[in-house]
Amino acid sequence: MDFFPRLCIVSAAVVSAWHSQSRVTLPQAEQQLTLLSQTQDTDPRKQKQKEPVRQTDEVDTTQFPITDYSAAGTADLKVRAKREAKGKKYNNRAAPQISESSDGIFTIGDWEVGLPALPVARSSAVIIGDIIDAQAFLSEDGTNIYSEFVVQVQQILKNDSQIPLGNSVAVERSGGRVRLTSGKIVTARTNHQDLPRIGRRYVLFLTHDFSSGVNTESLNILTGYELRENRVFPLDKLGPKHPINSYKGADEASFLNDLAKVLVNP
Repeated sequence: MDFFPRLCIVSAAVVSAWHSQSRVTLPQAEQQLTLLSQTQDTDPRKQKQKEPVRQTDEVDTTQFPITDYSAAGTADLKVRAKREAKGKKYNNRAAPQISESSDGIFTIGDWEVGLPALPVARSSAVIIGDIIDAQAFLSEDGTNIYSEFVVQVQQILKNDSQIPLGNSVAVERSGGRVRLTSGKIVTARTNHQDLPRIGRRYVLFLTHDFSSGVNTESLNILTGYELRENRVFPLDKLGPKHPINSYKGADEASFLNDLAKVLVNP
């Protein structure tokens, strides 16, 4: 099944259909994927229909966690080895290291296809909690960025994970920002995925699965919902017909009641 039936033309780069996760490094002015027709018509009466159809995505990357490119690692060898092991799974051997010539990293995948509104069966753990800390990290080889979030756990709704969940737990997701020595900021993100914000409360669906079915020890965010002012807001910015958006703006109590039912019978 092709998710891009027409060619997606990004300036001089032509991007064809993806079925598995791909990574594209884009110049600053070209970070937003644009769908263009293969011919252009200069007739002003037809100009409106020939305008690019842009990706409607509300992800605010200026709020993504950030790290400094020159940030010194810990002197503790065990902690450093653990961090390198975590970062290694985000490596992209087909991409160059992030440098002053980099501007943005946009990963396209079909992660949301077939994802139900309440993906309990696909989750190793489901928790409710507040984000109390967030930090971006470079991948082990410096080709990508990921973020780690510390969640102050309020409720554990499911835990079949390999990690005991206590008062707090660290979870991960691809994406984040890095500040280069010049002050320039490079942002990495995945299509339709947003990242949690410090100080906000979420229901998080967590998994050990990473990328193309690889199982890891870390807990990765599959998706989630922010709980705010007794309302529910999807973490990820998917199309209006996606099941997750059926709970956009829903009453929190009603949402949690539905979730409780699915937890009993996933």
